[in-house]
Amino acid sequence: MNKLNTFLKNICCITLFVMCGMAYGQGSDEYFKMAKEAVKEKGNFAKAAEYCEKALDLAPLDMDIKEYLGKCYMELGRLEEARIVLLDVLQHSPRRTDARHYLINIETQAERYASAVCYVNELLEITPYSKTLWRRKINLYNLMDNRVEANREIKRLYQIFPNDPEIKQMYNNVLKEDALKMNKDGDLNSAVKQYQSALMVTKDDEEMYLNLINLYLKLGNTNEALNTADMGLYHLPGNKEILNKKIGILQEQHRYQEAIALVQEQQKKAPSAYYSNLLIYLTAEAARYHKNSDPYVLYGQLYDRDKGNDEAHDYLLSTAISRGYYADALTILEQDLKSNPNDKNLLSKQLLVYEHLGNKTGVRRTLSRLYELYPNDSDILAKYNALAFEDAKVQFTEQNYNEALPVFIRLSENPDYGKSAKNYIYSIYLAKKNYDQAMDMIEQQIRENPGEQQYILRKIDLLAAMNDYANAYEMARQYKEQYPDNPEYRYMFKDISIAYIKYLNEKEGYETIKTIADELVEEDPDNLLAYNYAIGSRIAMGQYAEAMEMIQAALLKFPDNKEMRLKEAGVYSQMGEHAKAVAALQQLTADYPYNHDIKGSLVEEMMLQAKAYEDAGEPFQAKAVYHEVLLVKPNDTLAAIKLANIYISRQEYPEAMKVIEDSLDLNKDNPELLYKKGVIYELMGDFRRAREFQAKYVPPAHKYEEHKDHLAYLDSQLLKNQINISYLKATADSIFVHTSVATLEYLRFERRNTFIARANYAARPTGVGVQAEADWYHTFKSESYKTAPYFIANLGFANQFFPKFKGALSLFSPVKKVYMVELGGKFARLPDDRNFITGVLGAERTFDRLWVNAKVMVMSDTKDLYNSFFAQARFYMHNEKDYVTAMTSIGTAPEDDKLEFQIDTFLTYVNTMVGAGYFHHLSHRTSFGVLGNWYNYRVNDNAYVNQYNLFLTIRTKF
Repeated sequence: MNKLNTFLKNICCITLFVMCGMAYGQGSDEYFKMAKEAVKEKGNFAKAAEYCEKALDLAPLDMDIKEYLGKCYMELGRLEEARIVLLDVLQHSPRRTDARHYLINIETQAERYASAVCYVNELLEITPYSKTLWRRKINLYNLMDNRVEANREIKRLYQIFPNDPEIKQMYNNVLKEDALKMNKDGDLNSAVKQYQSALMVTKDDEEMYLNLINLYLKLGNTNEALNTADMGLYHLPGNKEILNKKIGILQEQHRYQEAIALVQEQQKKAPSAYYSNLLIYLTAEAARYHKNSDPYVLYGQLYDRDKGNDEAHDYLLSTAISRGYYADALTILEQDLKSNPNDKNLLSKQLLVYEHLGNKTGVRRTLSRLYELYPNDSDILAKYNALAFEDAKVQFTEQNYNEALPVFIRLSENPDYGKSAKNYIYSIYLAKKNYDQAMDMIEQQIRENPGEQQYILRKIDLLAAMNDYANAYEMARQYKEQYPDNPEYRYMFKDISIAYIKYLNEKEGYETIKTIADELVEEDPDNLLAYNYAIGSRIAMGQYAEAMEMIQAALLKFPDNKEMRLKEAGVYSQMGEHAKAVAALQQLTADYPYNHDIKGSLVEEMMLQAKAYEDAGEPFQAKAVYHEVLLVKPNDTLAAIKLANIYISRQEYPEAMKVIEDSLDLNKDNPELLYKKGVIYELMGDFRRAREFQAKYVPPAHKYEEHKDHLAYLDSQLLKNQINISYLKATADSIFVHTSVATLEYLRFERRNTFIARANYAARPTGVGVQAEADWYHTFKSESYKTAPYFIANLGFANQFFPKFKGALSLFSPVKKVYMVELGGKFARLPDDRNFITGVLGAERTFDRLWVNAKVMVMSDTKDLYNSFFAQARFYMHNEKDYVTAMTSIGTAPEDDKLEFQIDTFLTYVNTMVGAGYFHHLSHRTSFGVLGNWYNYRVNDNAYVNQYNLFLTIRTKF
């Protein structure tokens, strides 16, 4: 019973698997692509989610698809489903950033701000300098109404980007808001500190100066209020509100002379009734007050009269500093420093005044002077180092490395700044590509900070930057094996392996790539990229059998991976197993019917298969494949032309024409197809259409003249008329035979008929002989004019020297499409009234540029029988028009149509003949030929006669 249950379960699983395979025949990649297109083209996230769900059914471990599904759920408002999907993505692929961004949006919408902050923190560990993430985190704290944390993050952000104007404004606003709140709560001292901090950030905020002045006034600290007004006017010169505050404070301090001086100065710049009335009021108040004089004024007057009065000097300097009369204090200090430029006390007081004024230039100048004079003073050194470190960081941010580097080097041994300084030194060396110095620094950091992995990872990155990938790879592998539970080392090993492989690809180091990729596959059997590199290296080295083994192993892991299946087909092709390659691509095409790239690969492979068949001399198999190509891609012009060429080679011109015309229906006016159509018409003897279609072809530049010449040839074939003029001279060596024949011919060409009228002329001492002849060439209808059967009929009459009457008929018929067989007969009434009958049997064949012909003739004059065997050959030149001819014959009667009037002269003599000639086309319309024959007649057992014939002819069409 248990076995039966198990069997039934297995049957159900198999059935379910088959049904799933039928339902999801389309690959996961294709569904993923459709999902993206649905969003891109229509913003249809619902449809995209459906596609992603189908894709995940096929590839449940594809985190790219699952991550995109989470995004779709998020856009559709299905937040809880989106959260579950994206958390699963992070569990399988913890280094993904997009998933965390989506989760931040989801948790924000769900008002789970604390969780959103956690995801922001995780992203900041990856990209700690992302302003967008910091601002997102600040906004989340604001949504949580956690102003304390929000403000703390703004301060941290300002520390990272102190020169960013937008962040600086945010930080400034925080400080201002805190100050206002503290002011309302009655914590005036804390509010003062906040405003002071804010003014360190922003120097040109009028409102903050006025608020700080008012706070100092509330606290009764008029000196600091006046100091703040001076600082405000230094940074905002001419600001009326701050100026009026200062005038009011001076009035409250009874420093009427200074207040009056300010008003008078303002009146000079911009006269107004307000300041005019104020001047009158202040003057009156000063008059009342100075009934009891201010010691500061009195000491001032004394000091003016006696610069050596130490009591006046010390009182004025200390009072000016305490009251915030910084301009007066600087004047006194500058005078003192002229006589004592290295005085530590004076320089320290000058530094204090510059610090109160916020004059960084003055602070930097004075502090540098103090450090130069007193480098061992701990307070001076601490201040100098702090300022130098901040300045160096600014120089580093602005990429002024040469200015920043010496400072960081000096601070690298400082206990407070050493570690950070060395990090900056390493970064500068790396940015300047001073790799040796960077390596020394990172080695030092590794020694000083044992166990901190960030320095190990930096060294590996540095080795890679130096293109020393071999050592980088070895180091990453070593630490991965030494710390197998450390994910950072595992990630680094994979990353550096890929980088090393890319580097080796450029150097064509395929053997090493093979080793590294194999290790990656062993380390992570689900790493598709590793398989790709392992396969690619083997293909590059021509190790196709190994590549195929690796592909098959990959397909066990990724059976539906489209790219891997394409690689399988490609390797089959490289191995010459085109049938397997085609079968693989056909299956891919069935799985991805709308993928044009796959269809293109299938067509390309089928073309290679067909070519292989052609090269192997199997045109029937090649023809079948080309037909299949046209079924897959009906508009493929190359396949159509190749298929037509096979039909042409077999002289099946109607079939070739149908292939070309079907292709032209889909590729209208394609020049290659039109040209091929013209070629077929030419082979079929339709020169008019051949000329029409071949003229539409535009050849490449190097073929232009050849094409132009061929068009001229086709034009010549359309001419209907031709004139031939010939001259024959015959001489003998041992008997008196000197004779000549002149011939004039007119030819008329029609569709399948050629008509010839001919006149032969011979002059002898006994008179003049004239022969008139007419020939009729008729070609029977056939697919090819070159192999079409035809007949030649001849009829002639003469007065003397030539046969009185002659007639001939020969039928030419093709055999096996390569031979042309002649069967014919001739009749002649000789001048002596004998009847001469000839039977002819011949055959001819063309081999590329060679044409051969052989004939056997049996003749009778009703009394005796004669015979002759004749053979000739023509070798056509490169232009396929000019040719050299050679011939020979043997028999008891000579074979020479032009010497028919001599037949009765040399009958019964055994004769042999050899001959040669050359026929040259002066143009496609006109040609010239010369032919020489040498006859040898055995007149008796010991006597021979040699006869020499010279034949000249010129032909022209019009």
